[in-house]
Amino acid sequence: RRQAAEVYIPLVHRPGDEAQVDFFEVTVDEGGRRRKAWKFLMRLMYSGRDFIHLYDRCDRACFLDGHVQAFAFFGAVARRLVYDNLSAAVKRILGLRERALTDRFRALASHYLFEPCFARPGQGHDKGGVEARGKGIRLQHLTPILAGPDLDTISATALGDVERGWRQRQHSDGRLLSALFEEERSSLLPLPEAPFEPRCMEPVAISHSATAKVGRAIYSLPEGWARLDAEAWIGARDIRFCCR
Repeated sequence: RRQAAEVYIPLVHRPGDEAQVDFFEVTVDEGGRRRKAWKFLMRLMYSGRDFIHLYDRCDRACFLDGHVQAFAFFGAVARRLVYDNLSAAVKRILGLRERALTDRFRALASHYLFEPCFARPGQGHDKGGVEARGKGIRLQHLTPILAGPDLDTISATALGDVERGWRQRQHSDGRLLSALFEEERSSLLPLPEAPFEPRCMEPVAISHSATAKVGRAIYSLPEGWARLDAEAWIGARDIRFCCR
């Protein structure tokens, strides 16, 4: 019996059309202490230009913050962004193509006007460009293990090294990748007048002792806020409380 051969269709990346996004676990030496961190990576698929930033966590606040920083770095926005079905973006999978998006991610996409697209569940190779590049950056730019006083400093060092390498690389047709980026710049979406606010709001109840619990952490707040309701605005690097 003859088996039907599986058909493979080569992907064609058009200028300005697509970026792929993912998180990767990496190791760094921060302030003399070896630790795990999370590398946010956004890759423009036509020009091969990458943006990376390191975070303590791979949660919703860091996910949103990574987008805001990446768009500012590129100076523009790809028309389609491709993801896994990560919980920071997807509340429910409704079918092969339909997704119920989280409120903050839907607001992010609406603010920058890009189309969010998602890989099939369990099919990471649907966004194989960013998968392969995430591993390549770890081997080429984060090995040996980078050291610095804090993650922002280590991130800046790594991103500078990635950018220098990109500017020297050539496409298979001999053109520099930086020339491809200049070509696709006019096809990218322009930035809005103001960046998106990546913080996530969570209502909190302040105890009689003027403390509030967010996640597994307890925060001490002004004495006059005791027994009141407040808002916790959770960011990638800090948390702000707003009462009345």
